[in-house]
Amino acid sequence: MPAVDQVVVCALGGEEYGLPVGQVREIVRYSAPRPVASDVPWMRGVVSLRGRLVPVHDLAARLGVTAAGGASAKLVIVEGDEPVGLVVDDVVEVLSLDQAQVEPVPSGSGRIARVGERLVLLLDGDELGT
Repeated sequence: MPAVDQVVVCALGGEEYGLPVGQVREIVRYSAPRPVASDVPWMRGVVSLRGRLVPVHDLAARLGVTAAGGASAKLVIVEGDEPVGLVVDDVVEVLSLDQAQVEPVPSGSGRIARVGERLVLLLDGDELGT
């Protein structure tokens, strides 16, 4: 039996991206973060989440894509050394993948999953938090 991974699939700029379920702490409705000074170009500020300040990163800016924006935007809180919030257009589903669906990105780094006619780029929450 092939190994199965579960990913949270997020929509961003007309594409789909997957984050491992084990790295996603929670998903909340997006609210504008409080701006803070930062050298990180995709840092949008911080939000207070259950009494803890969480940095908010613009995933579209980090990946070099254009976000659709809108009322359905979500903040996906991923756990790493420290939690970080990633702004996405929407959260689509939790998807189970077997290893036969996952392959390396041609001429690049990372992995991509084929799900029928869909392609889901798999992200690593630990790398996105830096």
